[in-house]
Amino acid sequence: MGEIAGELMALFADGFVRRLHLARARRRLAARRAVRIPCSARSHRPGWPSGRYVNGKLRVTPGGPVVVFTVRGCAALELPAGGTFQEPEPDTWHDQDWAATAYLVPGAEEPVFLQVDSGYLPLLHAALTAPAAVADSAAEV
Repeated sequence: MGEIAGELMALFADGFVRRLHLARARRRLAARRAVRIPCSARSHRPGWPSGRYVNGKLRVTPGGPVVVFTVRGCAALELPAGGTFQEPEPDTWHDQDWAATAYLVPGAEEPVFLQVDSGYLPLLHAALTAPAAVADSAAEV
């Protein structure tokens, strides 16, 4: 019985902590301050582990022309704004609990697959499609 209670406590605490982190990220973006968003990414660029997701952080700066994915042990992956989003196939997802999207960088042939908690997905879309409006979209939510 204690194991079940422990699992339930972890489940509820995780959701609570994620909501707090999301609210903090929205407040910081609304105040035009940079945030780091937990994320998993997969890219076929040179210097990246091919074919597998890597856990790291997306560094979003309101109004910035680039969103940067950072992870220990790999070079930073810069994602310039102005690309397009695509819906990836579910079998390419790293974690079924997170929202998945594929971002095609302007001028690139292969998309970068990104997975974030579903609450961060609108912020991610705004940061990569309309970086000047990311603070406004964070304030509206």
